[in-house]
Order: sequence, then structure tokens, then C-alpha cells
Amino acid sequence: MSNLPKQMKNRIKKIIYKMFNPFIRIFMYFKWNSYIRSTDEINLVVGAGHTKYKGWFSTDISTLDITKEIQFKSFFSNKKINKILAEHVLEHLSDNEMEITTKNMMEYSTPKVNIRIAVPDGYHTDKNYINQVKPGGTGSGADDHKQLFNYKSLSDYFTKVGFVSYPLDYWDEDGRFHQNYRNDDKGYVFRSYINDKRNIDGIPVYTSLIIDFRKD
Repeated sequence: MSNLPKQMKNRIKKIIYKMFNPFIRIFMYFKWNSYIRSTDEINLVVGAGHTKYKGWFSTDISTLDITKEIQFKSFFSNKKINKILAEHVLEHLSDNEMEITTKNMMEYSTPKVNIRIAVPDGYHTDKNYINQVKPGGTGSGADDHKQLFNYKSLSDYFTKVGFVSYPLDYWDEDGRFHQNYRNDDKGYVFRSYINDKRNIDGIPVYTSLIIDFRKD
């Protein structure tokens, strides 16, 4: 499979995923019910892939499609979400899907929710970085990217539905890098300045745009 073109690899992965999807849903249903019974707060990782953190419930599109209001209603009508972590997920959504997603997050979360979003940063000053992460870029998964956010454009989607934006790590329009993200209980971001090994020399080679959103 390593010698196959990227598009063919992606098609094969989708076919395999579709075959096993019903079994994944059944497994995650029982896992979700076990989680709900064992916790007072719902901490949700969306688009998690293989990512798992203690005290958090990891979901992927097979478990929770964040663009579907009916799925949020099914999971969170009785018990709403306290924390959400989405690392390099939202860049795969269209404008319309972003609008639906932010409304879902607003409707089905508690008043004290913290939503931590990490995405590629469109204001990064390195052209090679931009070429990798832009829609249709050369980086892994970039063929499916639909957005390249900066701290302003990402914040706009959330503030329109009532959230308040708290930028943590981000490049601004003047080419300055702001670094405020810390590893705390609001969600661990691997592709961040302090955690990504590509920044080992203290140079922000690979950074994510990281913003917390709250209802206050």
C-alpha cells in the first residue's frame, strides 16, 4: 500500500472504514454509556482518532458527527458538555458546517463550558508551513482541508453564536507569535509550541492556532 498514490490510499481507507463502521458504532455506544455512568462532567475530544486522555471521552465521526444537530440532541439533551477539545479538526469543515457546529456546541454545553480549538495558523510567517497546511496543501490530510483560519476568522464563527474568544497561541497580522497555551485540565494540544518536538530549539517551527471559547 505504501507505493499507491495518496488519493487511492484515501479511497481504500474509506472503503475499509465503511465496512467496519456499524461495529464501531455498537462498541462506542456501550463505551459511551459506561462513561456517562462514571462521570459527573462530560469532557469531549472530537475528531480524536486514536487520541485518548484520562477523564475525556474520545469521539470521531463514527461516534459523533459535530455537524449533525440530531446527534448532539441524542447524546446531550439530558447531560450537557463541560469541556470540548478539537485538535486539527475544524479546518476540515466548510463555512456552513462551521456555522452548524458552533451552534451545536452552544446549545448542548453547560454555562461554564470551555471549548479549546487548535487548527493550523493562517498567519504563520513560514511559507513552507502555509504550503503544507492550506487547503489542497502538501501536508498530511491537507487534501481535505477546507479552511485556513487565523485568530480573527476562527473567533468570528464562535462569537457570532455568543461565545467569547480567548486566544492562546497565535500569530498576528504583523508576524508576531503570541504564546500563552499551557498544559492544563482544559485539553492537551500535542501540535503546540511547547509540546511539538519540531520546536525543540525554541523556534516556533510548527505551531497551532489555539483558542479557548467560553460563554461568559
